[in-house]
Amino acid sequence: MGEQQSHDEEAAEVLLARLGTPQGRADPYPVYAELRALAPVFRSRRGQIYLTGHQDCAELVRSTAFRAQGPDWMDRVSPGWRERPGKVATIEAMLFRDPPDHTRLRRLVSGAFTARRMAALREQIGQLARTALDEIADAGADGGTVDLQALLSRSLPVSVIGTMVGVPPQDWGLLQESMSAMMQVVELSVDEPALAAADRGAETLMDYFAALVADRRKEPTDDLASALVAVRDEAGEDRQLSADGQAGGLSEAELLQTLLLLFMAGVDTMVNHLVNGTAAFLAHPEQAALLRAAPALAPGAVEEALRYDAPIQILARVAAEDVTIQRTPVAAGTLVIGLLGAANRDPERFADPEAFDITRPGTGSVSFGGGMHFCLGAPLARIESAAFFPALLERFPGLRAAGKPVRRGMVLRGFEHFPVTLR
Repeated sequence: MGEQQSHDEEAAEVLLARLGTPQGRADPYPVYAELRALAPVFRSRRGQIYLTGHQDCAELVRSTAFRAQGPDWMDRVSPGWRERPGKVATIEAMLFRDPPDHTRLRRLVSGAFTARRMAALREQIGQLARTALDEIADAGADGGTVDLQALLSRSLPVSVIGTMVGVPPQDWGLLQESMSAMMQVVELSVDEPALAAADRGAETLMDYFAALVADRRKEPTDDLASALVAVRDEAGEDRQLSADGQAGGLSEAELLQTLLLLFMAGVDTMVNHLVNGTAAFLAHPEQAALLRAAPALAPGAVEEALRYDAPIQILARVAAEDVTIQRTPVAAGTLVIGLLGAANRDPERFADPEAFDITRPGTGSVSFGGGMHFCLGAPLARIESAAFFPALLERFPGLRAAGKPVRRGMVLRGFEHFPVTLR
């Protein structure tokens, strides 16, 4: 039994290493399947726990027995992280905070992302989607290839979130390179050159949002930046709990970090979702034909695209207390890593999980996380992609992949480039 366990552990380590190779990035799903069959709950040599099953990953993202990789935890496991601007701008943001700070920060911005408010934007988002398709048509009018990844990086997602946050159109393209560099901070393995690039990107972005905030202080407009500036200036940095148990106030650094987080997530993650979904449709032309013939299937198509090839593949939490996961003891303070991409293709949760089926009933994917950290922009993402996918397929029935695209990222799954032809 001991020899078998040792063999399985060695095999699991090999599989984890494969995820970081170009082949693993191109298609991690066979690796996920092997790892899930071999060791659904696996303790690595470094002491981290990896989860591949849907039920375990769903519990990880929802349970209060696990907390974020916040500043306090980082101080213990990675001294010196505060000297890296890329890490500071990431780890101190709302996404990596626990209550009461997380509750306070999320409460300040959640009103801008309610399902009701997003529904009111549906017509505007539909028009922005049509504008993006016009740009795609213009780029491919000569019959040549169009880099869908690059084009969407400067069109639909940034036009939606840029308008909400208050970033003017002339600045969208200027921020893209810095955002792409900074997003590397969340990957499982980041080398020094990438960290240095992330630091430069974070400094550029924080300087940009500091200037934007200064402008909004002088001339407020109807956007999220102006709203948060008002909150900051009215409440200051008071962290005392109010009568309803919620902490108030917003520091200047938190103001900038929150605007940066919302803008980056609304652009980079959304672009990856749209292109990942497009790639799935091009690889399954029968599903593209189905959606083209029945656009009302768009909501289900969005959920299936999120399940089939999620833009966020991996999510980590820290055990806040001693817990047991499938008879595996996990001590408080242990890093637990949920392979969401594996969970979304768990055969115990999904029938025929490797199939891309836009008529699949109630997917129940974990692509938006869960619990207190459930993706704030989920309603917006669903409306954007429901507007985009059927319109893209109807506008360009001859859309084809051109060449072999190159994947990027283990945690944030997307493409370096995604060349297509329109006819």
